[in-house]
Amino acid sequence: MEKMTLKEARVLKARLGKELDRLVEKRDGVAIVTIMPEENPMDFIDVSVDEVTKKIDDCIDRLIEVGRVIRLANVGAAPSANKNDIATMVEKTIMLRKEAKYCSALGSKNPRMRDRGGFGSDCTQLVNVTTYDIAKYADRARQLSDEAEKLSSEIDRLDLETTVEV
Repeated sequence: MEKMTLKEARVLKARLGKELDRLVEKRDGVAIVTIMPEENPMDFIDVSVDEVTKKIDDCIDRLIEVGRVIRLANVGAAPSANKNDIATMVEKTIMLRKEAKYCSALGSKNPRMRDRGGFGSDCTQLVNVTTYDIAKYADRARQLSDEAEKLSSEIDRLDLETTVEV
């Protein structure tokens, strides 16, 4: 087992995932060929299906191990006693970004609507119109984005400070 930061463990997990995809593609690409009796079969074999399957199994085992270590570190690593663990902070960051996106959409006014100053109708019946303060939503989107960015920076700092054994 080697010691590394949580950020390095996340990078290792991503690299193992790509390696697994490559190995599965390599195994799926193995073909059966017909050769002449005088040809050497070893000229056509660079790797056997069994070898690739063994590498895939090893990669899966390593990926599971690294994922388990990351999950444990996410739940166990907290910046201080009164703050949440990394997993909760990541979840909160995602929710803040979604809400910021929603507020940003409400806070951005269609350019065609900016030109129109009033509302006119030939209808004689009353119409209920819901209005909202565009500037308020734009400001709220900025606040939420700033808060999400702070949490994201805190998560990155914790990732670099947290040491795990993989």
